[in-house]
Amino acid sequence: MSIVTDFEKAFNRQDVGALVGCFTEGGSYRDNFYGEHRGQAALRAMFERMFREGRDYSWVMDTVVESGNRATAEWTFGYVVSDLVPRSSGRKIGFRGMSLFELERGKIAAYREYFDVGQALLQLGFAPEGIAKVLRRKLEGH
Repeated sequence: MSIVTDFEKAFNRQDVGALVGCFTEGGSYRDNFYGEHRGQAALRAMFERMFREGRDYSWVMDTVVESGNRATAEWTFGYVVSDLVPRSSGRKIGFRGMSLFELERGKIAAYREYFDVGQALLQLGFAPEGIAKVLRRKLEGH
């Protein structure tokens, strides 16, 4: 079994302890919605927030390629937004993307993901001008 599979299973169980355990002590996770988090305490807080703000998560690693100290995954992701996000409460969100996992001693040292943020924001109910604002900030590096 691979660390990517362990990560996928822990995420779908919403097992924050197992998720954090997939990372090195100083591991980082760059999420397109939640930003970058580094270190196990920050990762724990991010995953806990994520699971409060959504439910019925499904993250399927459709294709995984591992080689030495890196793994990539093409995936399908979906969830339902919780009532803690009033603008988007109850909306079903789904999209495809890819991730890069940098590995050290069998654990994730750095995680980065890539997907169409505009598509996700549209599903979340953002108006076109709101989507433009978010995407402009991303282009400017904020």
